[in-house]
Amino acid sequence: MKRIVAILLFAAMALPAWAFDFEVRQPAGYSLFFNILDDEENAVELTSPMPAANYSWQGHRAPTGVIDIPAQVEYKGTVYSVVALGERAFSGCADITGVVMPATLTEIGAYAFYQCSGLRGVLTIGENIVSIGRSAFYGCSGITRVQFNATACESMGGTKSTTAFGNCRSLTTITFGPNVKIIPDYAFYGMDLLQFEWQMPRDLEYVGEYAFAYCYSIYGTLTLPQGVRKVGANAFAQCHSLHHVVLPQRLTKIDNRAFYQCINMREITALAMTPPMLDGEVFGGVKRSIQLNVPCISVDRYAQAEEWMTFVNRKAIEPCQLDIYATVSDPQSGTVTGAGSYRIGATATLTAICKAGYAFKGWKDGNTDNPRRVTVNDTMTYVAVMQKAEVIREVEYIHDTTYMDGVEVVYEYYEIGDMAEPLTSQDEVVYNKKRRRIEVPIEKRDILAVALYNDAGQCVSTGKPRNGNISMRRFPTGYYIVRVSTPDDERMLRFFHNKNK
Repeated sequence: MKRIVAILLFAAMALPAWAFDFEVRQPAGYSLFFNILDDEENAVELTSPMPAANYSWQGHRAPTGVIDIPAQVEYKGTVYSVVALGERAFSGCADITGVVMPATLTEIGAYAFYQCSGLRGVLTIGENIVSIGRSAFYGCSGITRVQFNATACESMGGTKSTTAFGNCRSLTTITFGPNVKIIPDYAFYGMDLLQFEWQMPRDLEYVGEYAFAYCYSIYGTLTLPQGVRKVGANAFAQCHSLHHVVLPQRLTKIDNRAFYQCINMREITALAMTPPMLDGEVFGGVKRSIQLNVPCISVDRYAQAEEWMTFVNRKAIEPCQLDIYATVSDPQSGTVTGAGSYRIGATATLTAICKAGYAFKGWKDGNTDNPRRVTVNDTMTYVAVMQKAEVIREVEYIHDTTYMDGVEVVYEYYEIGDMAEPLTSQDEVVYNKKRRRIEVPIEKRDILAVALYNDAGQCVSTGKPRNGNISMRRFPTGYYIVRVSTPDDERMLRFFHNKNK
């Protein structure tokens, strides 16, 4: 029995150890190899023809030149999407000079382009990439620039010794796409030739651990975008040539040794009103005599905050500017004007402007003023809430002159009780001799409040009307929206006021 098992084992070992499900012949004469990942989703990964343990292209022609990875491939009548590059997919293919990756690609496996020394020029990482494996581009000595567009890449490399771009000796420049939100842990660790010829992406929220650690050649001023809320541990550790760092208003936390041994740091600008929490020895090795610029109303806060207090040369930023953000809950309903940077103590006027068919309901925090005036004493965000207005038939308001007892009286009223009934004859009005005006008698209602808006959404009149009437006398011709609140309901109507009739 033992001999039979041994013979069977030997026979199994003698068979070719292919590592793919099917191959697709390319016009250039070589094949690309694929593994089916999900039959239901019709997803495949591009892989090496040999198992990961043997990453040579033994018995197969290796790819050369610029590789254009297809977005889809067909096998036995089924079309598959190419979503991943498997482990060691092109490992050791030294004659590859370029690669074009499809938008369907989400993962680049470990050692995918390991020692592809012929890969040169610009390498583009697509927006949909969420994972880049360890040493994926290790030894790609011809890459000079990386265009990093991945918006939410969560892992990249993995450790100090297996960074994705390890030993890429010609890599000097990183360019980020505008929608990048995360720079992953260890993303560009140890890129000692990396020059500071790039800008951080505008939508960035997080800089990962060791993301730029030991990038000795990064020099000058580093400005983190306003959306960054956290900087990971050792993110810029040992960046010896960094002179000035600008930390944004929304930053809340900096992890241990994020700027450790940035020994040539000369200045720090912290824009947050509340000092960000420093977890550990964030600025270890940085001289405490350098200038620390902080908002003028926060000088005392930084003087009392842990570790920040060790910087003795604190300077207030002048002029004291704060950002006021204003938006609409539904962008389709309108806009808000008045956002911007203001000096501390100034008054910002925010105006919610509705699009046709909408009316301003209030601000998200419950305030209903429009325009709204706020005193600027902190960075704040205000959100306007609009609601649809029911469009009724056009109502033309009488604007006429009547003489009673020798008194000239102009009358024009909007009748809340009947909501859309125009005033068409003098029989419907009563002359109030004492007040010298014409009034419209209607059935009394328990009206709690009335608000009148012009068609731009600006509130032009508020309060509780007398006798249920709203005078349109002082308002120009145009469309208006009236919102009437009663104990039972709230009605909002859009109407046309013609002052010329």
